[in-house]
Amino acid sequence: MPELIEIVSTGVGVSIQDSGRVGWRRFGVPLGGAMDRHSMAVANRLLGNKEEAPVLEIMHSGVTLRVLADTWLALAGADLGSSLQPWRAERVARGTLLSFTGPRAGLFAYLAVPGGVDSERWFGSASADARNGLGHVLQKASCVRSMAALPQFFAHRVAARVAIAEDRRDFSAAVELRVLRGPQFEFFSEASQQALVNATWKVSVRSDRSGFRLEGPQIQVPASIVSEPVLPGSFQIPGNGQPIVTMVDGPTVGGYAKLAVLAEAELDRLAQCAPGTNISFKWLD
Repeated sequence: MPELIEIVSTGVGVSIQDSGRVGWRRFGVPLGGAMDRHSMAVANRLLGNKEEAPVLEIMHSGVTLRVLADTWLALAGADLGSSLQPWRAERVARGTLLSFTGPRAGLFAYLAVPGGVDSERWFGSASADARNGLGHVLQKASCVRSMAALPQFFAHRVAARVAIAEDRRDFSAAVELRVLRGPQFEFFSEASQQALVNATWKVSVRSDRSGFRLEGPQIQVPASIVSEPVLPGSFQIPGNGQPIVTMVDGPTVGGYAKLAVLAEAELDRLAQCAPGTNISFKWLD
């Protein structure tokens, strides 16, 4: 297929992501993929793509894209100030500039193209993981191709498609996330166990796709443990007593005690919490 989108500016971050490298964690390869899989799936469904088709993941602000051919595009996830509205697919004319000026709500937006982004795959995935040297890294002047010329639905006389209400998420609302007791829950004092759910935590500016750091009361740190597997969503407690929640590009093993594990359904919601966002947690029985 011909080139469809040119990267004019990479801003804080733009990358190709899909559902990740399933089945490779036992070899030390992180899962990777979209930080918010729900939003990625919705963007793809709006164009009739497979839910796991590669998309452009756009982070925070500063990204500018130039559309190189008349096409359909779909956007879901965070509202980052683009003229293309989230949770919507529509026709976009050649020459259109899409500028993502800054977050109004959320942190990651997902731009789907017809058929999905055409990109080489590493370990079965097109996802870019710059930290681990996997995937194609987009730079200024990079061009993106789609895997189909037209959306995978009958688009004649259709001006736009909008996601159903159940699929649209409000990232401006207060955030309370459910957590399960972690593998080393009993290693922590009762005061530390309760501190996690009684306090309000703030997402640190030092957060990234590997881990979200939380700022709040200092949790008493138990003795180190033998390194063991770490799942995305694990609350590791390092020496400073401030939790680090492992994200999709995070390590597959670690030696910090894990107080809690985020419920899998909540990982997408945490990913959309920009630095400075206040979060609270509750134990899931």
